[in-house]
Amino acid sequence: MTRNPTTCAPATSLRLVAQLMNDHDCAAIPIVDSGRLVGLVTDRDIACRAVARGGEAPTLPASSIMSPCVIAVGPDEPLEKAINLMEENVIHHLAVIGRDGSLIGMIAQSDVGRRLTNREFGELVRKTSIRDRHDDREIQAVMRRP
Repeated sequence: MTRNPTTCAPATSLRLVAQLMNDHDCAAIPIVDSGRLVGLVTDRDIACRAVARGGEAPTLPASSIMSPCVIAVGPDEPLEKAINLMEENVIHHLAVIGRDGSLIGMIAQSDVGRRLTNREFGELVRKTSIRDRHDDREIQAVMRRP
């Protein structure tokens, strides 16, 4: 996992969120309010929920497009649980949160890939990349806490 990931507040503009992704070479930025994880913005969220809809996407706040229900694991959960959650929810990022709801880190699909064989990683990518256009699971997911 990436410990102490770069975060931003719900009011942060999407332009700044995208700049943070670029500067830190990541595809997801956790949204934190008063030390607690409240959402997640991915590069896909920016492209599909903001830019594709037109308007002034760069000036929108992160809260307007973030996924408010973030799938999460605890810091002591086994890797297999993280993989299963990614596959079940067709997602590429998992938050790692403490019992108090504070963000400890992020697990990206690429982090998991470093622990798998090429065949296993290929299977994970296949299972987490097939998405039904009418079933946005990242939005409808229920917050899972350790």
